[in-house]
Amino acid sequence: MMEQRRLATIEKVIFLKSVDIFSHATVEELGRVAALTEEVHFEPGETIFRQGEPTDAIYLILAGRVTIESNGRIVREITDRQAFGTVAALDRNPAVHTLKAVDAVHALKLYAQDFDDILSVDFGCVRSVIHALCRLVREGR
Repeated sequence: MMEQRRLATIEKVIFLKSVDIFSHATVEELGRVAALTEEVHFEPGETIFRQGEPTDAIYLILAGRVTIESNGRIVREITDRQAFGTVAALDRNPAVHTLKAVDAVHALKLYAQDFDDILSVDFGCVRSVIHALCRLVREGR
């Protein structure tokens, strides 16, 4: 894969504002989150994490598609501006699904410990995450 240009912090902030779990956060809050993320890439077919294994991060998809599988069956597909690994990172339990890249995936990775640290000092981010989780529960995801 060719080396891609790294995103500037402001580009990360703009992107984070478009992601469901951070849509209610302020620019200042998103600046703190952006500073803690790292860009990652996954090749088509690559397993990002497996059902039953611990997960240590939340991933925010910049570009690409990821399948969510349970017991070898595709449950759904997620794509640009969506997050995955959020619940597993929050409760520190093993992943309940296997996630695989469908095509080339470019994402931001936010380690669970960094996410905990942000949530412990930033109520705006807590509120944003709670809104997003409530929406997922209502949609039956």
